[in-house]
Amino acid sequence: MLRVIGLVGVAVVSGVVWWYITSGDGKGESTGNGSGQTQPQSEGKYPFTAELDSAVVEDDCSKHAYGKTQQFFVENPCERLTRSAYSTEVNGRTVYASVAVVDFGDAAPAGELKSLTSSDGTGNVNDLVREGVVKVDGLEALSGSGGCAAEVQGNRITIVESDYDPSAGGGSEEELDDVSRDALRLGGEITANGN
Repeated sequence: MLRVIGLVGVAVVSGVVWWYITSGDGKGESTGNGSGQTQPQSEGKYPFTAELDSAVVEDDCSKHAYGKTQQFFVENPCERLTRSAYSTEVNGRTVYASVAVVDFGDAAPAGELKSLTSSDGTGNVNDLVREGVVKVDGLEALSGSGGCAAEVQGNRITIVESDYDPSAGGGSEEELDDVSRDALRLGGEITANGN
């Protein structure tokens, strides 16, 4: 019996040591935009740099949306809205991505919101450039070039909108959609870590 307990103890300690070594103490290498911040990231196609030190958290989604999406939130209030903004490089051009995570009390409104925001002319959750929290010269919102992606997980929907830095020149909506799809992975991180 003591041998079994000893083996279990060794396995637990080994697991903790392995996690510590491979996670780098839970900290990634991507640095925030001049803020000295360290931003943990799950592995993906693009390396994203956080534009904010921490996520912006709200409890009234209707105040942070526009178009039919705003009315949707009036009729289906969210429990929490968590947003952040990132930048990355694609073929030598800077792309900004807004990541918004909306939590509802149940799964039905999350699916309905995905259907609504996937349609043209229905509005969306405000990105942080649109609200002036993140400032990019010549860019008023991240919805102008059509880069977007959305994913529902239970009662939560993550929405990403992406656009080029206006000085970049070139690029395509397909490229922005690719960035947006990859940035969906950051939704879980901003809600778990507050970044």
